[in-house]
Amino acid sequence: RPMKLRRNRVETFYHRKRIVEKDSEGSTRERYGTASLIYGESWPASGKVQAQQYGQRLNYIRNLRISGKYEIKPDEKGRLHYILDNGTDIQESDGICLFVGSDRESDYKIISIKPYRMLTLEVEKL
Repeated sequence: RPMKLRRNRVETFYHRKRIVEKDSEGSTRERYGTASLIYGESWPASGKVQAQQYGQRLNYIRNLRISGKYEIKPDEKGRLHYILDNGTDIQESDGICLFVGSDRESDYKIISIKPYRMLTLEVEKL
């Protein structure tokens, strides 16, 4: 049976695609695209594995479990794209609006994607 998030814990987040642009001088800068709505639950990073992995950064890391099905599709460079049912295309380094609205800059960045039964992201405060 499908794993469901507890309804009282489900929150609304916004995903923003990372876009890398080159300017006329050839230097790159990154910005984040328009916000797309995702549902899930988030909780602070904890436990021995995350503590060893992130050390001093642990307080700035959160886990995010996304509700709904997803597909994994590699692109021509072999980078993995996690495509949600609603068409949202998630990759590492994309932005997430956790505690800010869709009209604001992302306050977190995806640093790790775990393709468990429910897509689970590790995000770090920007």
